[in-house]
Amino acid sequence: MNAVWCADDTYFKELYYLNESNLVIDRPDEEQTPQIKDALLGGTPAAQVLSSKSVDIPLLSIVSIQADQVDDEIEVHYRAGDEVKEETLHLASPEKRDEVYQQLKAAFGDKFSETEHNYSVPRAAFGSLAALTTFGLLTWGGAKFAAGLRAAEDYEISGSRQGLKALIAGILEFIGPIGVYVVGGLICAMCALTLFTRVTKPQQMLILQAEPYKPGSKIVLTLKYMALIFVWYVVARIAM
Repeated sequence: MNAVWCADDTYFKELYYLNESNLVIDRPDEEQTPQIKDALLGGTPAAQVLSSKSVDIPLLSIVSIQADQVDDEIEVHYRAGDEVKEETLHLASPEKRDEVYQQLKAAFGDKFSETEHNYSVPRAAFGSLAALTTFGLLTWGGAKFAAGLRAAEDYEISGSRQGLKALIAGILEFIGPIGVYVVGGLICAMCALTLFTRVTKPQQMLILQAEPYKPGSKIVLTLKYMALIFVWYVVARIAM
């Protein structure tokens, strides 16, 4: 089994290479992609043609594969040492998403069972809502900090990681509160757009893993929303 998806097959012009033992993700130069694809399909070892920055995922390390039928993405969860990491395959069309998913499904055969799970609106929205809250707070706090830096005649950086702190302070002082609001506003707008998409089109997942998929607890999700509401309450009290 040798399959390569690249160029117009993938959303960000990445290259995905699947053989009988590995899934490899790389970001080659666009001009070199055709030659690399031909070499891989011709049997050349991936290590000889792909970059040192490529991500090599042994199939035996994969614990879960999740295909989002709304976003044309496939999430691959795999073990790397003591932790579970995640890589997202961004495909350019539903047809390519289905093609890659079916190839991965065939690679595992009876070892993985498939579950179809449609997210509820609250569950689909939570991640984007949390991200919007986080970046909104960072924007608000960053703008205030930038205004304070510009107002101060001099300031001293102390504590650990002084170099990183000095760099952040320098950037904030340079762009000022307006710059922070512009950058943060763009990020928040992207989060809001994702939130709108999640609410109007919740994820429809196909999940492959050794054990049948079990949806997250509704109680845990309720507690997460309660924590988020508490954060909004605290911020509102501070802002007032």
